Amino acid sequence: MYLKKIELAGFKSFADRTIIEFDTGLTAVVGPNGSGKSNITEAVRWVLGEQSAKNLRGGKMPDVIFTGSATRKPLNIAEVTIVLDNEERFLPLDFSEISVMRRLYRNGDSEYYINKQSCRLKDIVDLFMDSGLGKESFSIISQGKVEAIFNSKPEDRRGIFEEAAGVLKYKQRKKKAEQKLFETEDNLSRVQDIIYELESQLEPLQEQSQTAQKYLDLKEKYTQIDVGVTVAKIEQMKAQWEEKSHRVEQLETESLAIQIKIQQHEVQLGTLREERSRLDQTIDKQQKQLLLVTEAYEQAEGKKNVLIERTKNTDNHFAEYQQTLTQLREKVDQLQEESALFAKQLITKRAEKNQEKTDLDCLMKELAKYNLSAKERLAELRSQYVEVMQEQANTSNDMKHLEKQYQQESGKNQQLMEKHESLLRRQSKLAEKKKIVNESLEAQVLKLKKLQTEYLLQQETIKTTRMHAEKTEKQVYEAMGLVQQAKARQKSLQELQENYTGFYQGVRAVLQAKQQLSGIVGAVAELLQVPKVYAVAIETALGASAQSIIVENEQDGRLAITYLKKQRLGRATFLPLSTIKPRKLANELRESLAQVSGFLGVASELVGSSQRIQPILDNLLGMTLIAKNLESANQIAKAVHYKHRVVSLEGDVMNPGGSMTGGATKRGNQGNLFAQANELEELTQTIQKMDQELKNKELELRQLKRQISELEEENTELRNQGEAARLQEQEWQNQVDNLINEEKQVQKEQNAFAYESRELQQFINEYETEKKRLQIDYENKVKERTHLDEEMAQTDEAEAKNEAKKIKLQEQVNQKQAALAVLEEQIHHLAEQSEEKSAQLQSEIQQIANLEKQLLLLTSDSSQHAETQESIRLKMEELAANKEKTQLELDQNKDDRDRLHQQIAEFDESVAKEHQEQ
Repeated sequence: MYLKKIELAGFKSFADRTIIEFDTGLTAVVGPNGSGKSNITEAVRWVLGEQSAKNLRGGKMPDVIFTGSATRKPLNIAEVTIVLDNEERFLPLDFSEISVMRRLYRNGDSEYYINKQSCRLKDIVDLFMDSGLGKESFSIISQGKVEAIFNSKPEDRRGIFEEAAGVLKYKQRKKKAEQKLFETEDNLSRVQDIIYELESQLEPLQEQSQTAQKYLDLKEKYTQIDVGVTVAKIEQMKAQWEEKSHRVEQLETESLAIQIKIQQHEVQLGTLREERSRLDQTIDKQQKQLLLVTEAYEQAEGKKNVLIERTKNTDNHFAEYQQTLTQLREKVDQLQEESALFAKQLITKRAEKNQEKTDLDCLMKELAKYNLSAKERLAELRSQYVEVMQEQANTSNDMKHLEKQYQQESGKNQQLMEKHESLLRRQSKLAEKKKIVNESLEAQVLKLKKLQTEYLLQQETIKTTRMHAEKTEKQVYEAMGLVQQAKARQKSLQELQENYTGFYQGVRAVLQAKQQLSGIVGAVAELLQVPKVYAVAIETALGASAQSIIVENEQDGRLAITYLKKQRLGRATFLPLSTIKPRKLANELRESLAQVSGFLGVASELVGSSQRIQPILDNLLGMTLIAKNLESANQIAKAVHYKHRVVSLEGDVMNPGGSMTGGATKRGNQGNLFAQANELEELTQTIQKMDQELKNKELELRQLKRQISELEEENTELRNQGEAARLQEQEWQNQVDNLINEEKQVQKEQNAFAYESRELQQFINEYETEKKRLQIDYENKVKERTHLDEEMAQTDEAEAKNEAKKIKLQEQVNQKQAALAVLEEQIHHLAEQSEEKSAQLQSEIQQIANLEKQLLLLTSDSSQHAETQESIRLKMEELAANKEKTQLELDQNKDDRDRLHQQIAEFDESVAKEHQEQ
């Protein structure tokens, strides 16, 4: 046996529930001062029954409860549980594991438990007595304890050795036994005093006994006479009772027939009343329905009139809107024509203005030429010539640069095409790989879901099985407790039987000394096997004879009486087998009694015993008859002419001569003896059955625990498989994510390629355009250079002619400027008129849109009104038909109700007449 586990909750410094496991071998708890090491040993002492708060380093017992700290509130309960291994049955309990728990509340209440069963402190102390684990034992040695052992007195050291040697339990038992002996001696002294007192009363009691015997004889004669008179009266009253009973039966038969007829009438009447009630409910319901239909019809008619008025109003508005819409459309057409005319005129004037402006610019340029002198003109031409040459060179350089850029872009395009083909091949491989990985991922997900489902089902199975196991374990503990209680009761009964508890003092003394005395067979009560159903009857029949002692012969009886006298141990009755003769009923009487109702048999034949003592049993019970009840006992006594004693199962007695004894009495010692024997036998059978059931439950519990263990192993395997599957799923998911990222990267590169392709294509298009423009520009510069050469050569010759041209050009410029001012004024006026017409046109178009929208709404309302009117008309027709139908049903139900009223009245009148006649 060893300590397996300590569980502490709320004890001293253990605020949280703490479990300390102790494996086989040596276990040490180490820590600095104040860390709570001593609290563990004190917890063990406390749970083993320590009652001194001082020994637990406290002022009072509630001090062991956690008192709180700066961050935690104090607790109101302290609880300590220790679990001990008891495979070798070192402790006297039939459990392989024993748990002891003590619980203390702050109000001072304590609770003790052994294997979760409530018990007393005494039970825990007795359990660990002489085991070396008591609260005072030296299995727990604290600081200073060794020195106390060495310095203790011899008497104290003797107690330590006795505890260690295992004799303390027997010393305490001896002390208790001596105390009981002292108490018994006191009781014997009081009994002896009572005996002396009673002996002085024997002579007066003998005289009273004679008087009482005379009274009994007279009473017996009186009883015989009284019985005869009573029998005659009973026979006379019985005849009268039979006659009256016959008359009562006739009246009951007639009354029953009348009651049946009344019940039939009431059933018919109830049916008619139920029918009337149903019709009343139907009439009320139809009246309410008729009222609802009438109200709905009136509401529908009102809605119809409102819709007719709304339809008329809608038609009037529709005609007005149509007329207004026609006028607006004509006005819009006119405005559109005017606006188109203004726009055409505006375009024409603007074209004239542009042409005049172009001509004016040309004239101004020509005039500027003639405003310069020949030398200035020549210098200007030379400047323009140099500028044209520079622009020609720039254009040539731009053409060369453009051609070089085109070659670079062509090379870049080739690289892009190669890269594009590589991207396409890479994209195709990624798509194939992604498909494979997705298929693997889906398969892994399905596998993981399957494992999760199996895991959850397994968890539920484990939970159910564990609950069943806990329930079975609880049943096992309860069954163990019941078996222990039954075995304790069995042991107690066996000790009572062995000690002859319940017997008279003299009987008990003889039975306990039957090894010293010869020829003692035993007491009658202990030698009989009485069925439980006959226990009360046999107890009553035997009376004090149940404690009579059966001996072999008269000499053995004399020796036993001499023994009682010498030892002054009381008195006893002895039945020698050699002298007691059996007494039995005559066979004719037994055959006649067999015909009597309630006769169960002769008492001697209803109990079990050995063949050796059967003569004694026949002598005591051979003439006693057993009846089922008191009434049966009366009939049996009458059948045997009151010559034999008859006892009922309830203990009522018909004595010889006719006297009766009965009532409720307190059970005597002999009754306890029979009850104890029966209880012991039943208890033995019950214990065997309970042991078998307990073994079955323990087997079932072991199977459940083994099943739980197997399920947990399978569950662990499933969890491991699930974790592996989850990791594999994560790995596949990571691969999918990587492939998606690669696809995104490829897509980005594809987008970049497309962008670069578009840029390249745009460059090529711009290149062609720019190349043509530059060529044209170059050719123009060449032409302009040639023209400048020619104009520079002609400048000196044309100076004389320029003055006349200059005057003419100035006049043309003035004319063009005047015409251009007139055109601008006309254009401005036309633009204002066009904008005004456009605004007016937009306003009219908006009005047309609003009117069309209103017309559409009116058309929709008109169609809805028509549909609503049609639905209301149909509904009104339906309501009218329902109203007529409901009115007909209502009239019919009222007629039926009146008819039922008439039938019920007629039926009540007929029933009343029948009652009067009866």
